[in-house]
Amino acid sequence: MVVETSSVILSQVLSGEYTDARSRIEALSKALSKMDHTTSEASRCCDALAKRSNHLDSLTSPASDASALLSQSASNLGSTLAKLKDARDKFETVRDCEPAIDRLRDGVRAMEDQRKNDRKGGLRRQAAFRDKNAAALGLSEQDVYAAADSMEILRDAFDYFLDRKSWRSTPPALQQLERVHKQGVSSMCTLITTHLLSAGQAIRLKRTGQKDGPLIPEKGETAEMTRDRLTKALQNRDLLKSIGEYEEQQPVESRPIREMRAVFECLGGEGHHLGPARKTEPSSLTEVFGVPANRVIRTEKVGSGGYSKLVKKSLKTGFAQLDAYGEARKEVAFKSIDGYYRRIKTERKKRAEKRKSFDEEGNKDDEADIAARDAVRCLEHAMVVVAGEKTVYKAMVAPSLVQAQDEDAIPISPFYRKACVAAYSHVVAAVVDRTMDIIEIVFLKEGGIGQSSGAEKEGKAYSGLKVRTAASAAVAGLRMLDGVRMLGPSLAKLCDMPIDDPKDPSTRKHNTAAKMSVASTLCIAIHRTTVKNCAKTLENLSKSIQEDPNNGTKHRPLDARLASVSSDMVRAIKIISPFVSAYKSVTKRRALPWDPNIGDEAGEIDSYVRFLIMRLLSSLQTKALNYAKDTEDETGQAKSNMFMINNTYYLLQQLAPKEENEKDTEIYIMDGDW
Repeated sequence: MVVETSSVILSQVLSGEYTDARSRIEALSKALSKMDHTTSEASRCCDALAKRSNHLDSLTSPASDASALLSQSASNLGSTLAKLKDARDKFETVRDCEPAIDRLRDGVRAMEDQRKNDRKGGLRRQAAFRDKNAAALGLSEQDVYAAADSMEILRDAFDYFLDRKSWRSTPPALQQLERVHKQGVSSMCTLITTHLLSAGQAIRLKRTGQKDGPLIPEKGETAEMTRDRLTKALQNRDLLKSIGEYEEQQPVESRPIREMRAVFECLGGEGHHLGPARKTEPSSLTEVFGVPANRVIRTEKVGSGGYSKLVKKSLKTGFAQLDAYGEARKEVAFKSIDGYYRRIKTERKKRAEKRKSFDEEGNKDDEADIAARDAVRCLEHAMVVVAGEKTVYKAMVAPSLVQAQDEDAIPISPFYRKACVAAYSHVVAAVVDRTMDIIEIVFLKEGGIGQSSGAEKEGKAYSGLKVRTAASAAVAGLRMLDGVRMLGPSLAKLCDMPIDDPKDPSTRKHNTAAKMSVASTLCIAIHRTTVKNCAKTLENLSKSIQEDPNNGTKHRPLDARLASVSSDMVRAIKIISPFVSAYKSVTKRRALPWDPNIGDEAGEIDSYVRFLIMRLLSSLQTKALNYAKDTEDETGQAKSNMFMINNTYYLLQQLAPKEENEKDTEIYIMDGDW
């Protein structure tokens, strides 16, 4: 291998190629030396440039820091300017919002003055006022919306200053905001009151003349007709169409509804006051719930237009808009039931004057039944009034219970739903209270439950009830109890309003006694008082039979014929017997002298009839003994026996069940003298 290489080199040398390669190597060496020198020079230049760059960087760094500080300062100045502008806007909130509140206040004052002036003009002027455009009085619908927006701006400004209490200008700013906000709340509540009072009653006369139209009860219908009508209505679930002469309606027009909804939306939740939300329930709101029914007693004077002081208290729910609604509609609802009662009472007096030419005794007996019928009519009318007020509540107040989906919306207070129920109860409780007063007035005046039975004891005369009058009073009480028994549950359902949220399953609880409103309590109390007073009328009837006087031709006939007490007692039994269910309602809840059992163990009306007959026989025996005691009359003993025979045979003939095929062919006639 070496020999071959050497031969190749030798051949190249011999050929001259070796000389060129050496020259090329030398040139390459020179080029590498020059490149090394150039690289060294470049390295020195780079080092010099790096030094100069470091020097330049040391010169420009303070300027960069200063520029960054200037940028931060510019940003701080911008945010400060925005905060100053925001603060200025908050300070000018009163100046910007007060004109809208003033327009609302002036417009509401004009409407209130106009309503008071038209109040003397009767229904025609009130109807004209409702149809009149409110813009003519200086208040438009947009003014109400503008005032509502201004109230929200005031609340935002108050919260803004509340977070900056350290500012010296915060206290006067808060005072001005509170002043304007309070003025706005007052004006809005006055607007609610004016609209609701001007709307009028939530009922109207039923429209007649239509085929298959609503049933209007006859003014002279009997107790049996009333019972049949109400029974059919309950079975067909159209009770409100079959009771009363009126029907419910929505008395508020569309524009006032929109305005009041805007007000309730503005003041709903915690919008009625400034500052943080309340964490405790107002004490005045707690007091109107949980009143036991057994504590409802008459505290008002008879004839004063009320029964209990529970409905005389002012409404204080802690929400001004609900207080305004409750007080306004309470006045309208009370006038509705009170005016209806006064009207039918006047009609009853006019009819009584026309009957003066007839038998005075019979006329007096009929008055109790007529008064009871009118009391049931008032109960039916009360149900229609309550149904109408519930329509108003659903249109005005109920929409404010729905939480808005807007992020900026004010959350609804946890006590607001309970306050709404209290306001509705305040309205309808006045109707139920007046109805209870009307029913008890019939018991006191026509029923005579405050009087003692007619008798002579220890030489003193008692001007009490007679048998015929006591029987009419007992029938009147049973008739009213029959109406209360059938209509009471429906009335209680209309008066009841759930406190818990129906859309939230976790809050669905049974309506315990602690959650019962005043209206629900009065619905229970009206049944309790009617049962109690009806029991008194039944006791008075039994006492009047037992204490019927013995002397006198009316009570102890000279010829031993039939005594008036027997005919009166037969009449009493016949008119009381149809009220089986009403009598059962009394015996289930009260222990009576002839039936001490209560509940399911209580007896039927037959036990009361037997008790009356025993009382009558005892009274007849006392009268019969007086015949035998008469020493001047030789036929006294015979008259005594004949007196008992005549009266007992009359009772058997009138009260004993008769078969269709039973015929008495024998005729008993006494032709001779005694």
